[in-house]
Amino acid sequence: MVPYGWLMVNNVDTSSCGRGLDGLPGRLRIATWNVERPKPRGWKIPPAQRERMAEVNAHIWVLTETHVDHQPTPAHTHRAFSPPHPERRPDHERWVGIWSRWPMTALTDPPAHRRGSLAVEVATPWGPVIVYGTVLAWANERHFDDGQPARMWEVHHAEVDRQCGEWASIARNHPGSPLVVAGDFNQDRDGSGWYGTNPARKAVTDGLAAAGLECVTAFDAAAEGRLATGHLVDHICVSRHWAHLSTVELAERIDIQGRRLSDHPTVTVEIDLDPALIPLVEPIVQ
Repeated sequence: MVPYGWLMVNNVDTSSCGRGLDGLPGRLRIATWNVERPKPRGWKIPPAQRERMAEVNAHIWVLTETHVDHQPTPAHTHRAFSPPHPERRPDHERWVGIWSRWPMTALTDPPAHRRGSLAVEVATPWGPVIVYGTVLAWANERHFDDGQPARMWEVHHAEVDRQCGEWASIARNHPGSPLVVAGDFNQDRDGSGWYGTNPARKAVTDGLAAAGLECVTAFDAAAEGRLATGHLVDHICVSRHWAHLSTVELAERIDIQGRRLSDHPTVTVEIDLDPALIPLVEPIVQ
């Protein structure tokens, strides 16, 4: 038996989120999407992406390969970004952006990193939740952060080590707050070997365990009929005691009108936080 709830959507199934965000008594919705560098003044794809994001109806968005003005909906008035990375992207672009309907504060320990990591504490109606947005570097990243040349996958491995250490640090330093890690991991976690390296996958698995996290998107979406093709490299990982309360929703890269929105699908997790079901946090056993 799969320990999570699943909802298969070809474009977007809004049946689970039609209650409206203000009317959700105990369901936290967090989504991640690599929006593939939308043009700030684009007239076709950016508006279509915003239509998708409105349909998904998430409280919190972790957008990757984005820019500072790509607001999911007018209701998402609180935002934070990873720092500029001028060697790799124009100034207005960011590897990671987090948008929230509720106030949030960027953590300074660990600090946001230009390679693509950022942690915020969101003041949700259920209490503070820490959201860590990530991009783990792709296979062909050519240089380390100090400018030294890198071989294939080396920067990815270095970023896995750095970010896994940050997840564990956050879990230790904020034992009263649940942690969610979401973004573009640049690795499948379904056993297919489609993209990534085995050492990096194992390191992420160990890092998640050390931080008390579980990846709820570690399944073969195409084989199980949840996406038409491909494998997930965009993942959402939640505090372990939230995993069995999580329902995963996927939306295709192409929308119902045939528009190609991105080279990545949209990934959403809805967490049932009915106070009668579960306490907000559970201590990590080291």
